[in-house]
Amino acid sequence: MKNSANVWNEGMLYAHLMRILFKNKQFITWLMRVSFIILLFLLTSLQLLTAATVHGQRMSDYKVTLKLEKESLLTGLKMIEAQSNFRFYYRKAEIKQITGLDIASGSRTIEDLLTEMLKNTNLSFRQIENNILLEKRHQQADYTVQGRVLGPDQKPVDLVTITVTSIVNPNISSAALADTGGRFSLKVPEQGDYLLKAASPFTDSFTQRITISNNALLQLPDIILSGPTIQLKGVEIKEKKQLISRSLDKLTLNVEGSVYEKGENALRLFNVIPGVYVNGKDITFRGSESVTVYVDNRRILLPGEQLLTYLRSIPSESIKSYELKAVPGAENDAQHAGVIINIVLKSEYRYGLTGNVNTGYWYNGNSNGKGSSFVNYRAGKFNLQGSFNYARVPAFYEDEAKQTINATGVTSQQTEKYKEHYHSLGFNTAVDYKISDKQTVGVSYNMFTNPGDISNITTTGIDYMNKVKANTIDSSFNTTKSTDFRYINQMANAFYRNKLDTLGSKLDVGYSYIYYGLRDPSAIETRFLNSAGAEFHPPDSLFTKTLGTSMIHVANIDLEKHFLHSLILNAGAKYTGSKTDYSMDFRKGLNDKAPLDTSQSNRFLYNENILAFYGTLSKSFKQWDVKIGLRAEQTDYNGRSVTTGETIGRNQWNLFPSAYINRRLTDDHAFTLAYNRSIERPGFRQLNPFITYTSPNTVWEGNPNLLPYYSNNVQLEYLLKNKYSFTAGYQNTANAISTKVTNKGDMIISRDENMNDNSNVFLSMYIPLKITRWWEFNTNTTLRYRTIDVYGNPEVHRSKFTQNIWGTNKFSLPNKYFLEISGNYSSADFHDIYDQFGVGKVDLAIRKNFLKDRLTAIVELQDPFHLYQPGYEVNTPEFTRNVIRRRLDYTRYVGIFITYNFSSGRKQSNKEQVDAAGNEARRRL
Repeated sequence: MKNSANVWNEGMLYAHLMRILFKNKQFITWLMRVSFIILLFLLTSLQLLTAATVHGQRMSDYKVTLKLEKESLLTGLKMIEAQSNFRFYYRKAEIKQITGLDIASGSRTIEDLLTEMLKNTNLSFRQIENNILLEKRHQQADYTVQGRVLGPDQKPVDLVTITVTSIVNPNISSAALADTGGRFSLKVPEQGDYLLKAASPFTDSFTQRITISNNALLQLPDIILSGPTIQLKGVEIKEKKQLISRSLDKLTLNVEGSVYEKGENALRLFNVIPGVYVNGKDITFRGSESVTVYVDNRRILLPGEQLLTYLRSIPSESIKSYELKAVPGAENDAQHAGVIINIVLKSEYRYGLTGNVNTGYWYNGNSNGKGSSFVNYRAGKFNLQGSFNYARVPAFYEDEAKQTINATGVTSQQTEKYKEHYHSLGFNTAVDYKISDKQTVGVSYNMFTNPGDISNITTTGIDYMNKVKANTIDSSFNTTKSTDFRYINQMANAFYRNKLDTLGSKLDVGYSYIYYGLRDPSAIETRFLNSAGAEFHPPDSLFTKTLGTSMIHVANIDLEKHFLHSLILNAGAKYTGSKTDYSMDFRKGLNDKAPLDTSQSNRFLYNENILAFYGTLSKSFKQWDVKIGLRAEQTDYNGRSVTTGETIGRNQWNLFPSAYINRRLTDDHAFTLAYNRSIERPGFRQLNPFITYTSPNTVWEGNPNLLPYYSNNVQLEYLLKNKYSFTAGYQNTANAISTKVTNKGDMIISRDENMNDNSNVFLSMYIPLKITRWWEFNTNTTLRYRTIDVYGNPEVHRSKFTQNIWGTNKFSLPNKYFLEISGNYSSADFHDIYDQFGVGKVDLAIRKNFLKDRLTAIVELQDPFHLYQPGYEVNTPEFTRNVIRRRLDYTRYVGIFITYNFSSGRKQSNKEQVDAAGNEARRRL
């Protein structure tokens, strides 16, 4: 018997913690320099470190933080003893052979940890006061393995012997003879990995590995002995994870081990996350909240179709889970539009080559095609990744608008058709190198561009009619705008990670460099026609040329420190420095040789520096989890118009607190209360004081005087049985940026301004139903009451009650076909400060897997009933404007998408999941 634990009183615990802190002088020096604000925040929380040890607790309630990587049971027991008052008693001979344990870093109860560590052994445990006894199981449950052996003619084989032998302990073995029907049944005494062997004098024998986990019966598929190299597909029965789980600050969708693990892709799985819906190029949460997408904690900053193409290229087989943060914490950048969804990839990479290829074709009135590939190669201490994306996707939309100028009574009908011949390329490469078991360095580079013959054409036709005789055209004009658009978006990143201890503590240091370049020349020509269709005025010609560059440097350092008794400290600092240079030339003609119009041409320089510090503390108690955080950001920016000499500038500090409280009533009931404050800064292009023409009477103006705006968000979620989610929340925003639409005569001018305060109260419900064995139905409903106070003279107060409903039906059909029917409806809402019409949509998809699930084909039919026609109305004292979008490239199509996954070699972990620090700055380009 062995007793290796020490009982710490309050004074000894405090002294031990102080020795840990002062041992690392560099950490203390750095922490003192981070921020006076963070220092105060941490000092107020030191009382948590000196909390008195609680005696007499149950191991089912007491939590510790633990991480094991190929380590022994003895090591795990010592780590538990070091963090608790419990002492273990056992026979050393019974546990010394139990090695190779892998336990993911996290906070768990001692009972849960012991269950996981002993699940494949013949040991059990029980608590006597503060002592835990490990002993052999007195009664071992038998597990049954059943199956049938057939010959090449699909008939039973005579004299077949089946043996099952434990891989860990060859002394555990069982054998049986198949009966005259080829059927066999045998018993094994415990869970674990086994080798199953079938032998017959008339056919070749074979050996295959199987795994027995929790189920008492393992039913194998038929074994067909038909050749010299017979293989039975590996059978593994696992403990099924709950599809949805709730931690303190996020909701997790566990893809691995679920019905969604095979044959899907990252984009389609967004529709499984409670409250999330993919509609064309938009991914929304609860109907109207935007979504920020991460993969392995790295922000994916691709626009529109490029983002969809990238997400489709990630097969569900490589996805571990989705993490949804409806209320991001202080460790995340304060600037977040909406919620964060992080796709966590499996960290098991194989020595050799692993990856997938992906292709697709779809028709929406134009032919569209895409292709992508992803490869991972692991050798020794190196892990290399690469990906490539290509898409040729003609983009288009068609708008119908009707407007009336109240002062003149003139009514006009306008059609605007936009079409873009577009293709894009994306590259990504990354290399990680393990210096040691604890230290990893890595570099990555990605680039997105649209090379080649890229152009778009916008045609605008406007018919003017007198209000009295609305069906008679008095005059009209037609505008053609031809644009040759180029851009390049690059980011290089380097990181260093040091795992400080076995509890999960780590230190990350990173640097990113981002470059964005833009070239956007446009030729605009307008013809003026009278009521007879003849030109009555010489055509107007205008040539504009926009050139822009942005360069951003980002450096970050982040510490995550795990202390005793489930106490975790996160602290860090981040610096972002950006410089942008945009110019726009106006010329009176149709090319860049025409005379320059100096009255409208401009060049604008903008510099911005953001310095941020943050700290969070999280603590787990008996049935409570608490996390508090504070982020401080200093924003210093200045802008200057080279042409006019006009300048703007601002330098200020802002605080962004966050807090989470989770209460677990039972395993089936949990409440989470969350709060945060966030900021939204204007994009760099919004600040450029340029005028962009679509036609002579439709323009957009930049606004260099835009200011950031701030939001507060509080939510209370109830999670029932880790499946059903009910959330009530309140959000408010002050001085928000909206697009204001005004007119000068018949010219319509759009301009972004800080012009309203808004708030909303909402209730959201997510309910998944298993209607039959072959029919699953998931639905989410969000009800909101929204109010907007628009600045002006007089102020305008508006409110709406809105509803958003979506549902997905998933049918499992014979022969491994799957049918999915999904729909979405959003009631009338606000379009910025104006009225948006209600809209709905129905989509269908059929999926089939081939080649042992390595090849997946999906046929999609999007919006076959042409229900999705969004629209809005601007109604002011000066004019009214009603706009309906009749056609849109990405919402209505039929297409087929194919993915093939390949892998070789043995599994090995893992590639570090490190945040590329520059991604938040990159989103504003």
